[in-house]
Amino acid sequence: MQIVFYEDRDFKGKSYDCKGDSADLHGYIRRCNSVKVEAGWWVLYERNNFTGYQYVIGPGKYNDYSCWMGFNDCVRSCRIIKNPKGPHKLMLYERLNFDGQSLELTESIKSVQDKWLRQEVQSCKVLKGTWIFFEHPNYSGRQYLLEKGEYRHCSEWGALKATVGSIRRIMEV
Repeated sequence: MQIVFYEDRDFKGKSYDCKGDSADLHGYIRRCNSVKVEAGWWVLYERNNFTGYQYVIGPGKYNDYSCWMGFNDCVRSCRIIKNPKGPHKLMLYERLNFDGQSLELTESIKSVQDKWLRQEVQSCKVLKGTWIFFEHPNYSGRQYLLEKGEYRHCSEWGALKATVGSIRRIMEV
């Protein structure tokens, strides 16, 4: 698994080649404006210690931070996503602690409200696969990576509020 970070757009400027499964980047580059993912799926974090905004990216070349839906040129840590393969199964719940009405998903959905008549997901269980929650429909806005496990509250997947507009499953390329 390999990812290369560049300080400037179009893969120019100082670079850092991360061949491990995670890294804090603050000692290697000051900013990040382009990235090449040679292999694997990665989650980039705006802050050190795997905190702040999350950006999930797969194999490819991203010549500008807007290509991975970045809000700015600040990437301070990253880690490999260990199990991007399917099958996929996700349970959404209308209330905290897996209470209330639920919805089972096995496929990505561009608009949560098309299948779930609410804008909020209060808790969820990732039973199989790896998923990304997006704050807005059409896979836009803030991103949150959800790997296999139970999330009793939106804060457990890193969100400040439970608004989920779209959901995408990660498929290994």
